[in-house]
This record gives sequence, structure tokens and C-alpha cells, in this order.
Amino acid sequence: MPDTAFSSPLPSPNISIPSPNLSPATKSSDEHPPTPRPVRVLCLHGYSSNGILLEKHLQPIRSRLPKSWEWHYIDGDYPVPLSTSPPGEHSCRSYYPTPEAHHIDEAHSQVHLYTLLNGLGYDIILGFGQGAALAASILLHEQRDWQIGESEFKLGVFFSSTIPYAKCLQAGYNARHVFGIEGETPEVVKDRPTDVPGEMLPTEEQNRFQCQEHETVWEEDFNVVKRVDKDGVVWRAETRLCMSLEGHEGCRGARKTDKTVVVDKGERTFYQMFHPDVEEARIQIPTVHIHGRNDPWRVQGRALMRMCDEDKVQYAIHEGGHEIPGWGEDLDDVVEAIREGLKEAGIPLEDDE
Repeated sequence: MPDTAFSSPLPSPNISIPSPNLSPATKSSDEHPPTPRPVRVLCLHGYSSNGILLEKHLQPIRSRLPKSWEWHYIDGDYPVPLSTSPPGEHSCRSYYPTPEAHHIDEAHSQVHLYTLLNGLGYDIILGFGQGAALAASILLHEQRDWQIGESEFKLGVFFSSTIPYAKCLQAGYNARHVFGIEGETPEVVKDRPTDVPGEMLPTEEQNRFQCQEHETVWEEDFNVVKRVDKDGVVWRAETRLCMSLEGHEGCRGARKTDKTVVVDKGERTFYQMFHPDVEEARIQIPTVHIHGRNDPWRVQGRALMRMCDEDKVQYAIHEGGHEIPGWGEDLDDVVEAIREGLKEAGIPLEDDE
């Protein structure tokens, strides 16, 4: 199933916040201590999803958490063509069409700009699928780049996370070959290891996409569509688009999207995969990891767990796949793991009376 929820790509969270009481104080601050702000959760949806869908899928979990909490949802900047969802105002999105370093940098900037312009401060960062990987990448870069003792967030919650990628070139594995980029390695990443563990590689089923209109099968690595031209040169488009020059409504060709399609021969394209075997940075805040027993990305989620402080990790596994459980014992287990993470992070579990 596609990842899941909605809100505007740029600020204005889909929430209702009461206006502050600006009346002059008539009594001392001792008699009227400031009211603590509610817990705020920053939510990042998965690939081919949006904030509204994520909000819907989180509702069973939200119903068991304090009602005073504020939940903010950020929509990814990139529309996802060929989505199976019905067309409409709330289209399916992604934070990056492929985890190339400059796309990861853009996604970081989108999240940081959202939090900066809202100026609210967030206690929890929560993500599903691609959104979980982006959240983890942000937290890893906090430790790696800023070397800060304290994170902006108190707790990370990762549903069905895929492996996070870095926005800089001196981190993780050089994974260019995973995305079909062959030939001489650019000097700037020559010192990075390339022996990506086999379990991190996409399956053959995940790597194929067929354009029915043009009866062409494109080999695809994590949404990097590639084709071989008449001169034997492999070209790529960093999005799920048919490479037909004329394009058509079914494929929504390159000229029909609101993002530029980047097509090159790979000389300026870099994929830096975070992995515990080659990355020293560790997420220091408490984290909660939730995966389905039948989730094909579960092995990547386990690798992410190893990049977190092992003494602050909570884990729940449900009987489903790449999804957020919404009922039964699976829901009970997920809520319990989140509540344990909240205790570890020192976040109140109940509403103030």
C-alpha cells in the first residue's frame, strides 16, 4: 500500500491553535504560572502519499495518546506521477524522487524551513517509509555535522523505515552503482566504501516499471528510470516518468510536471547510503521502530536501529506489511512501544487536568 497523510508543502500546519490571551496581567506570575505548551509532533509521510493520508492512518494510534497534542503534517515537494490514487487537490507526493545527495539536501531544507517559519518547536519527529528515512537522516546529520549534545527533538518514531541517505558526499557508502551509475568513480567520493551489503539492494520486482502506453519496460533503481540510447549511452531521469519525448497523459511526460526532470550521464550524481557498518554517527535521542513482519523493507529498518543509541530503542513488530497497523493486538503493541519511548524521552503521557 502507498505510504500514508496532508498539509501544505510550506507552512501552515493543518491544525487549530488557540490564540494566546494577551490581556494585561492583573496578578503576580506566582499566582498565574505560564501554561505549558502542548506536545507537538512533526509528521512526514511516505513515498506516493501525503499528509491527509498519514493523518488518517495514524488516527487509531492518536486516539490512544493525549488529545491536547498538536500534529503537524508536511507534504513533500515532489508530485508522484503514475500514482494509483484518484486525481484531485490532495495528490500523492514524495520528499525526493530518488535519494541522490542534492535531493536529500533539498528535503532537509524543506523540513527545516517549515519548522523555522512556524517557530513552534517540536518534541517528536515521526515518519513512515520515505518520511521515516528522511527523519532519520535529519537526526543523523544533527550528530554528524553539528556534533550537538541535544537534538531539536526529544523522540523519533519510525514506521516501516527504509535506509536513510546522506546529503553530503563524505558519509556512508558510495552507492552510485546501486542506482546503475557505472564507470570511473569521481575523485570526490573515491575514499568512500562501495561494498554495500546485499540485503540493502532492491529486489528485481522493485526495479521494474512498465509504461503500458509505449509498451516499453524501463529498468528502474529506486525510481531512477534509465534507458540506453542508439549510441549505447545509459541515460537517467530522476522520477517515475516515461522517457518518451512527446509524453502523454497516462505517463505525464517530463513537460507535464511541475519539477524539472534531471537527465545526465551520472557524472554529477551521488548516492550516499547511511549504514552502521561505515557510519560512526548515532541518533542520541530515544527512538521507536515499528515494522511489519511481511514488510520487504524490514531489513533496512533493522539497519537503522543499529544507528540509534541501543539503550534508548523501543521496537514493535506487527503481522502486516509496509503499513501502519490500526486494530487488534498489533495496534496494542505499537501504542505500548510508543508509550515506552515517551517515558524514556520524558514526554508527558497524559493531558494536564
